Amino acid sequence: MDQPHNDISISFTGEFVSRATEKHYLQCSWNEIRRGTHLTLLVIAFMGLSFFINDLITARSQLTICILLGVRLAAVAAIVAAAEYIRRQKHYFTAYPFIVLGVQMVIAVSIFMLAVTRKMPAIYVGVDAILFTLVYYQFLANRLDCTVIACLFMGFGSVVVGYFYLALPLPEFIGAFLFLIPLNFLGVAMLRAINRTRRRAYLALMASQRDNREKEELIGRLHTALGEVKTLEGLIPICAKCHKIRDDKGFWERIEKYIQDRTEAHFSHSICPDCAKNLYGGFDKEQ
Repeated sequence: MDQPHNDISISFTGEFVSRATEKHYLQCSWNEIRRGTHLTLLVIAFMGLSFFINDLITARSQLTICILLGVRLAAVAAIVAAAEYIRRQKHYFTAYPFIVLGVQMVIAVSIFMLAVTRKMPAIYVGVDAILFTLVYYQFLANRLDCTVIACLFMGFGSVVVGYFYLALPLPEFIGAFLFLIPLNFLGVAMLRAINRTRRRAYLALMASQRDNREKEELIGRLHTALGEVKTLEGLIPICAKCHKIRDDKGFWERIEKYIQDRTEAHFSHSICPDCAKNLYGGFDKEQ
């Protein structure tokens, strides 16, 4: 696909200002985005299911185990379904950012439900929030605004759940809030740098492809010109009286037109001294 002739300036988020150019970039990069997102979601799903072993160890009743398993299976099913749906798409589609955002919300809600059900220490929820914040910014190639929404929901939701349901002390509650602010600033800076690097590489690739096309077109024109020169060097049928030339299609053309169509030469008509003498008698000066 040829790059659209639009504004290629990059915004603060590291994305293209022009929607058409941004869409073209996403289409060109879709295979890479699709593979990365699919693999990341599958790894998250595997982690969510494998930690059920810890539920079996820490759960105090059969009902709790059933609830934990149900939550994990529901979350894993949603994550895998989204991952497979994204993998099957051959082209970038407009719903992609919102599907990824929805999966991120599902992950966050499932973590909150597991934490409350197991009555786990608030520090565990905090570690999960930090881990997934870094994963979202680094490995899920989503729009920056959607990524920020997902990370804020995960981070501040973890703090609120820890305070109201997991007995998180007020000083630690305030400290966790203050810690999340620079963490998300770091994530935004990281994702912005990744976006800018990827789009600059895309621009370099488009420029290289454009240069290659121009070179190929130039080579084609040179080959055509050389072919025409060789044609003029071959045997040319010419009328012995009127000096018209027969072309490849059997039509007779004036010699001036035949040469002009096949070379860069142009004719300027005049009259030679011999013809001037025959036509005009004593007038024999070159015109």
